[in-house]
Parts: sequence; C-alpha cells; structure tokens
Amino acid sequence: MTHDSQPDKNLCATTEGSLVIHAKKVLDHVLDHVFDAVIMASTDGRITSFNRAATRIFGYTHAEVMGQNVTLLMPEPHCTHHDQHIRHFLGWGENIPSSRSRELVGKRKNGEVFPITLVLTSVEQNPGDWVFIAIVQDLTQDDATLRNLRSTAYSDPLTGLPNRLLLMDRLSQAIRSLNRESPGIALLFVDLDHFKPINDNFGHHVGDLVLRETSARLQSCVRESDTIARLGGDEFIVLLMGVENPLSALGIGEKIRETLNAPFRLESISPLTLSASIGVTFCQTHAIDAESLIRQADFAMYRAKAQGRNTVASYTTAQDLR
Repeated sequence: MTHDSQPDKNLCATTEGSLVIHAKKVLDHVLDHVFDAVIMASTDGRITSFNRAATRIFGYTHAEVMGQNVTLLMPEPHCTHHDQHIRHFLGWGENIPSSRSRELVGKRKNGEVFPITLVLTSVEQNPGDWVFIAIVQDLTQDDATLRNLRSTAYSDPLTGLPNRLLLMDRLSQAIRSLNRESPGIALLFVDLDHFKPINDNFGHHVGDLVLRETSARLQSCVRESDTIARLGGDEFIVLLMGVENPLSALGIGEKIRETLNAPFRLESISPLTLSASIGVTFCQTHAIDAESLIRQADFAMYRAKAQGRNTVASYTTAQDLR
C-alpha cells in the first residue's frame, strides 16, 4: 500500500502546483483589469506586484519596479526613510490599519508629484512574513473636475470673466475691508451702446467676438487687483480697489470709454465703431451692501445714456429720489 500511494502523492503535489499557478494567473488577470493601482510589497517594502493601472498612474513598467522599495513611488520626505519598514515609511508605526483610507502624495516616474488616496491592508503568510497590499487612486482627475466645476460656477462661459456670483463675493469682501483710514473702492457699470444691431446685422457670432474683445480691452485698462465681471448681455462691471477719491474712478472710466471707442477689427467685416455708457460710484464705508452699490452704478449708467451715450457719469444721492 505504501509503495502504491507514492504516485498519488506526486499527483496531488502536481495538481496543487497547477492550481496555484492557475490561481495566480486568474489573480493577475483580475488585477490588470482593475481601474485603481494595486501594489503589493514584502515586509521590507520591496515591490512584488504592480498591476497595469499602477503603470498607467505612476509611469513605471512592471519590470522597472519589481524588487524596488515602494519609496520609489513617494516624494520627500517619505523617501528619506528608504531602509525602514513599510509601516514606518507610511507613518503608521507598528499598527497596520485594515482598509483605512488616507490621502497622501505620490511621485510619477517623470518626477511629477500628485495627490493620491491610499488604502493599505496586510496579510501574514507565515509568522513574521507579511504581504502589504496598497490600493491607490489618482486624485488628479478629481482635482481637475473640481477646478472645472468652480470655473463653471464662477465664470462667464463666453469671456472667461468672473460672473455675477463671483463679483458679489469679491465686492462684499471689499466692502467689509473698508475703514476710515483705507482708500475706497469704486464700481463702474459699463453698457455697450447700440449693441443689438450688431447681432441683428452681422449675426451672434460677430456679437460674441465683440464681447470677447470688449473684455480684453477692459482688462487692459485696470490692474490685476481689480475685478472685471460680465453680468450678461453687453453689461460689464469693473470693481476698482484702493481708489483714493471719486475723480480717480472717473479717470479710469474715461480711459475705458476711449479704449472702447477704438475700431473693432473682426474677421472679414468692415471695422466696427462702438461706444459705451459708463456709470461710476465711489464707496469709502462698509455701511452699504453689494447690491446697493451695484444699483448706484446702474443708476449712474442710465444717467450717462440720458446724456447722449458714449459718456461717463457719476452717481449722486439725488438719483435715489427718482
């Protein structure tokens, strides 16, 4: 019986070996089709498995990282602990958490540092012999998505200028910062004269070009600390910071008016000549809200239109009595 059982033992060993090889192939196939990076490392932090997503995220090929310390994938200061246990380099000491998510930064092959989410788990194969499994998500796309969402929420899609929502936020902050010792702020309401005929005669495409060119010209008239916003249509608001007196604000209004008077040379059509009616209000106190300040500039703009357009008019308290 003993002699006859030896082939059975060899057959069992062969079968078990085949099952292990088959299981590893299945595991490798699964890992290579997972969207997140899955990286396995030994007790001393040497990489033993690196799936396709890890290659895509970090830029290294499988052959380039096998046997390397996982600190290869982490920027300073982590990589200064190259010879330490993986638990130490990740900052968890001797306590390895189970499926705990942590936001860190990774380093690609090209040296780029980028945000990641790391979930680290561990399996003890033999006493003292651990396999560490790191699941890594690249947060770069999430950051880009958030930036795009913020841009969509706070900017005008046609000109890229701040929209009313962002203007209100900046204007409210500017008002709150005012005190007796500080310079004031000024608000200019810019409305293009006779803009509708441009859309009617040349099409909305040309009208859009005019609005983009207008935004560029407005930006050329102010400082980086100032804000230009598009309220919609052909209406723009200019928020001037650190204005000493109303005359300074009127001076910027005249500069804008003259800049917009220059011919608009667009595509194949003849140069267009435009003008703008500009209302100006000056503020040196925080005892007013953003909506009221915009309303004052709007009143002044209509005063400019009543004076024949292509002019700059300042707000006076008498306008509130109309």
